[in-house]
Amino acid sequence: MTTFDRQANNTQTATFSMGCFWGPDSRFGHLPGVIRTRVGYAGGTLPNPTYRSIGDHSETLEIDFDPEVICYSDILTLFWDSHDAVKDRNYKGRQYLSLLFYHNSEQQKIADQVKSKWEKKYNKQIQTEILPYTHFYRAEDHHQKYFMKRYPKALEEVSNLFPTYTDYINSTIAARLNGFVREYGLLTDIKKELEFWGLSDNEKKILEKLLASIRW
Repeated sequence: MTTFDRQANNTQTATFSMGCFWGPDSRFGHLPGVIRTRVGYAGGTLPNPTYRSIGDHSETLEIDFDPEVICYSDILTLFWDSHDAVKDRNYKGRQYLSLLFYHNSEQQKIADQVKSKWEKKYNKQIQTEILPYTHFYRAEDHHQKYFMKRYPKALEEVSNLFPTYTDYINSTIAARLNGFVREYGLLTDIKKELEFWGLSDNEKKILEKLLASIRW
């Protein structure tokens, strides 16, 4: 089955919270090496949270990435560079906290190293809670790839490539375009990157035609 996803021999997952999840979804989704993104809720105890009933969870981004292209430490550096993690963010309960969830001991070690390096560089103390990963609850569909929804014709053209809307949300091309519409990267960057996605010739031609035909 055609997936149009970037292929990777090995994938890892990064999970973190840094305020409203719409922005981080586009900020990290455009990065080469990121395969897919999804937004949701994590860090709390309430079962099955929703946006209207988030409980003690925080808005969270989860990404799957290829460590041969982008390393976990680079992701964390961008994470701390992209939001204010030195102030108290508990102004609306835990919804917009700065949280970092490590999936294994290696990620925990890297998180501590990057945090220490960042604090020494800026002479500030990071307030991010660094916690073991336990569970991630996927947010409602209308929060996924949020900024693409501002371009309904483009959204329709891209999503029509996939058998289900969930497949569209989980796709690499959706992650890239959701970043592009927020002025992260250029369409030419995406076109060049297609060469390294491991796509079939037909899949590559379909995406190239799509990128050329969309009118923003």
